[in-house]
This record gives sequence, structure tokens and C-alpha cells, in this order.
Amino acid sequence: MALIRPVILSGGAGTRLWPLSTPELPKQFASLTGGESLFVQALRRLAGQPRVSPPIVVTGSAHTKLVEAFAAESGVDIHLILVEPEGRNTAPASLAAALSSDPDDVLVILPSDHLIRAPGVFADAVIHSVEYAAEGSVVTFGVVPSRVETGYGYIELGEPLPGAYRVRRFKEKPDQEEAERLTSDGNHVWNSGMFVVSAAGLLMEARRHCPVILAGVTAAMRAPVDGIVELGAEFLDVERISLDQAIMEKTEEAVVMPIDVGWDDVGSFEALWSISEKDDRGNVTSGDTVLIDVEDSFVKATSRTVAVAGMSDVVVVETPDAVLVVPRNQSQMVRDLAQRVESD
Repeated sequence: MALIRPVILSGGAGTRLWPLSTPELPKQFASLTGGESLFVQALRRLAGQPRVSPPIVVTGSAHTKLVEAFAAESGVDIHLILVEPEGRNTAPASLAAALSSDPDDVLVILPSDHLIRAPGVFADAVIHSVEYAAEGSVVTFGVVPSRVETGYGYIELGEPLPGAYRVRRFKEKPDQEEAERLTSDGNHVWNSGMFVVSAAGLLMEARRHCPVILAGVTAAMRAPVDGIVELGAEFLDVERISLDQAIMEKTEEAVVMPIDVGWDDVGSFEALWSISEKDDRGNVTSGDTVLIDVEDSFVKATSRTVAVAGMSDVVVVETPDAVLVVPRNQSQMVRDLAQRVESD
């Protein structure tokens, strides 16, 4: 019987959460919600479930020690760490994991920066999805929308299957009007970016739909040393592309399984604000903060007092190294600021 192999993708920089997320400590390793890191939560998500084997972690060269340290903290053994010389998005990372696995292994590809509030319900969905993956399908999880959301892509449901649907089409992030329609029509789910597929099945789809990318990743593979594979310089020539774009939007084997597990992609301060506990004026605060006439804002102090007055819908974050003030819904501005600070 095939083993279930979690693949934890941990190569993101998290620039939309700067300065809480930095190149030295990206968001998946930071304690964003006051408890254990999102990376540790991802490691533990399927641990102990039937047929689940130790995970493969894909990360960057600067974060190998962090992966090892957090794995030790979590108590979860890691099967293999794949180290990218530079991130190339989710398709190359997933293909490297497939090349490092037994062909019969069923891979559960999980970004490390997702929040899932009902891990037991999610684990049950994964076990059910394995049946489809073992038959050759490429399964993705579609999150039942809980609000109008313009920050996520959507999936349109097609032909119904037992507990799942064929994928009719993927839709990019919509504007507000389109998001309201997609959320209310009962025929669309959020695209979670989580996948279940056999290693052999993923490689077969790659040979069909992105053979150049697969060839580049294959050339970059190296033998493991003490549980670590340092991907070679050939990886730098591989196209940066998501698994959605490289395979899921092209394959005829795409299946979507709707789930309602309290999922959020913690990719921005807007998302972090939405999932956090708020006061009676809609504010999320942490640390030594003083607020007067402030509403619907995210205010965090880590090393000194932060005082805010007469504002709404803002993010104010203070760390020992930087201070950020930005409208709460302007995640792209945060990314641009982080890139400018890093280049200065």
C-alpha cells in the first residue's frame, strides 16, 4: 500500500508581512499569531495519521538550520530537506520532491504559511483524497468561501464526483464585484494551493505539460548527504512558475475537493488582521500600545510603546529594526517597501 508523504514548501520570503517577516526569519518561522509558528503547524498537520510517512521539506539555503531547529521543536522527524539555491515557485519545488520520492508515494503538497483551524477535519479530507490520487487524479482542495475575498484565486466546480468535483476552470484573483458573485453562487471555492498526487502521476503530468521544467529540475538533483539534498546550479535556469500554471490549468486529471477547515493563507496584514482576535472597535493589538479613536486597525509593538490616534484601517508595526505604517488593504505597498529597504 502506498505511503502518504507530506511535502512542506517553505521557500517563501513573506515580504507582504515585513517587518514581522524578514529574509532572516520569514513569516512561516515567525510567531505571527502568538502561538507556535505556521511551519511547525504544517509539520504537525498530518503527523501520526495512518500511512503518513515523515515529510519532505523544500526550503532555501539560508533557512536549512531554521528547518532543522523547528523540526526538533515540533518532534516531527523529517525524511529529507531539499535546498533550493534560489526559489523557483511551487512547480519546480514540487517536482524536486516527486523526483526524491518512491513513484508510488502519494504526495500531499502543503505550503508552510497556511492556517488550518480544524486539522482533524483536514486530515480526514486528505485520507479521502488519496483514493483519487492513487487512481491518477491530481487533487486540489477548494476552500468553501467564508467571506468575499479578492486576494485569492477561485476554482469553478465541474462534474460532481463522490466527495469531490472535476475542475471546470481556475480563475485569477477577482475584483470586488466579481468576488461577490463568485462567493454567492455556490459553484466556486477558493484555490488553496494544496495538492494531493502520486509522485509518478505528477511526473507524468510534468512530462506532458512542462517537460522543459522537469528536465531542468532533474538536472539539478543531487545525492542526499545526511538527509539534505543541495539542488545544483541548474536549478537557477528553471522557470519560476506555480504548480497551478504549469500543470493544474492544463491537465485533464484535475479534481477539486471542497473543504471547510478554517483555512486562511496568512500572506498579508489584511489576512493577519482578519484571523486575529479583535477588540470592540475592530482593532488587533499586541505589545505596549496606546490607541485613541482608532478603528479596524492592526497595531503591534515589540520593543517600545506605540501610540496611534484618530485613524482607521491602518497597519502600524514596530520592531527593533523598523517601523511600518500603511493602509491595511495595501499589501502590495508593503512588498514594495520591503524590497526597497532590502536594496538600500
